[in-house]
Amino acid sequence: MDGVLVDFQSGIDKLSDEDKREYEGHYDDVPGIFGLMEPVPGAIEAVHKLKEHYDVYILSTAPWGNPTAWSDKLLWIKKYLGDVFEKRMVLTHCKHLLNCGNGEFLIDDNKKNGASEFGERHIHFGSERFPGWDSVVEFLIAEASMDQVLTGKLKHALITESMANKTIKALDAYMKVLNRKCDEDYTSELGEEVMEIASLTNRWLAATGERNRNKYYDI
Repeated sequence: MDGVLVDFQSGIDKLSDEDKREYEGHYDDVPGIFGLMEPVPGAIEAVHKLKEHYDVYILSTAPWGNPTAWSDKLLWIKKYLGDVFEKRMVLTHCKHLLNCGNGEFLIDDNKKNGASEFGERHIHFGSERFPGWDSVVEFLIAEASMDQVLTGKLKHALITESMANKTIKALDAYMKVLNRKCDEDYTSELGEEVMEIASLTNRWLAATGERNRNKYYDI
């Protein structure tokens, strides 16, 4: 939630000077601070849009030493998201436990508490690729549309062998470009894009019924 749905700084700004001095460096331990926070711009609208395409849950970690944070986060969800997300909130320090291998995406602003174990399906909020909610929504809705094409009833009607082969060749060519860029100046964003293209290529191969595993990328 913090830094993705919730603007943490907005809560700090509402603290008294005394609390700021007492809790400097660990503001998340201030009793009641999570109830003071405002939504990140665009977050509420984005979550409702994504819910039209995905089975959405709120996954968050609460400070172990601040018991009010656990209830404050629940009250925040009720206040800003209402009954739409009733009983769709999970608080844990082990987010990887929710990575069940069924294509789950995690939108998180860091890789701690098991977030990194989502691999290519970790949407790194605030990164160069996903700086804000507009880019996240655009990407995830496109992914949902692709899934519908590849796995739905339109799969065989829309994907011809010629179309698939051309697409796979184009993706393979782009992968070579990305690999050269990684060799020259690797960044985490480039690494994430490599994983995304590899995953997309594998899905196209699977859609054609390709059985030669050597043609698939290891991810």
